[in-house]
Amino acid sequence: MENDRFDIVAKAPGNATDDEMKQMTQALLAERFKLKFHHESREGPVLVLRVGRTPPKLAPPREGEAHSLRIIPKTDQEQKIVAYQVVATRFSFAQLNQTFARQLERVIVNETGLAGDFDFTLEFTPDENRPNPLDASLVIAAMRDQLGLSIKAQKGPVDYLVIDSVERATGN
Repeated sequence: MENDRFDIVAKAPGNATDDEMKQMTQALLAERFKLKFHHESREGPVLVLRVGRTPPKLAPPREGEAHSLRIIPKTDQEQKIVAYQVVATRFSFAQLNQTFARQLERVIVNETGLAGDFDFTLEFTPDENRPNPLDASLVIAAMRDQLGLSIKAQKGPVDYLVIDSVERATGN
C-alpha cells in the first residue's frame, strides 16, 4: 500500500453528480481490488461553524446559476500574485466541508442553522509566515472575518472509512 501505485481510467455516463461519482468509484475499487470497507464514527477534531455576531455574508444563488468553485489569483502591477480570491456559487455547507476539511485537517460541522446553497467570496492573502494560500489559519480567518461565521475547534463525532481487506488487482 505504501509503494504500489495504480492508474485507473474510467468514464462516467452522462452528467453524474459528485455523490454518484463517489459511489461509482467505490464500486469500481470494490470490484477491481476486492476492496471491503465499513464506516465507523469516532471522536475526533472538528471545526464547528456558527452564526457570528453579525448576519453571515452568504447570498442566495442566482436563478440558473451552476455549482462551481473558482480560484482567481490577484496580481500586483508587476504581475506577482499577492492574493487569491475563491468564488463559490451554489455552494452548501456540506460542499464547504468536502472542499476545505482536508486542508484544515478537521471535519467542518455546520451549526449555523442555515441550510441550502449559497454564493460567497473569500480572499486569502499569503504572507512570509504563511506562504501557502490555503494555510489553515488563513482559511479560518477568512471564514470568520469575511463571511461572519463563528468558528470553534473542539472534539466531535467524525466518520472514518475503515478498510477491512484489499487484494492486488490483476490485469485489465
